[in-house]
Amino acid sequence: MTITIPGVGDLPPVVDHVPAGLSCWGTVDGETPISVIVEAPATADDLDLPFVAGVPTDRDRLEATARAAVEDAFRDRPGFSPDGVADPGSTFHPGRDWLTRFADVAAPGLDELGVMVVFRDEEVIGVDDLTDPGELHGHEDG
Repeated sequence: MTITIPGVGDLPPVVDHVPAGLSCWGTVDGETPISVIVEAPATADDLDLPFVAGVPTDRDRLEATARAAVEDAFRDRPGFSPDGVADPGSTFHPGRDWLTRFADVAAPGLDELGVMVVFRDEEVIGVDDLTDPGELHGHEDG
């Protein structure tokens, strides 16, 4: 089943490497990847597609909000520079929960998987560095 996001277009289903109980769709809007993930028992009917459609139309402001949250969370991390944060992509879940993942972060410990900014509606509710604490050299999470 393909889902359609107004103003973005059709998102075909992702079928490779999708764990049981998840349904995924994805596309690229301009240069920004957009994904939708629904975990059972939720269905695609639980998606707020008008909300999802509104995020790309306000991408610059919401991306700036996400970048500010990343800078705030990691400004004291050795080697971190806000100029080294790039390649955002958005992932949406049912309701108004979504995230922006910056896949390219030029800082030790953040460069492999990037960082994720979690939103509820337009409010940042968390920032995650996506690293395994055991793999960081000399870094302890506090």
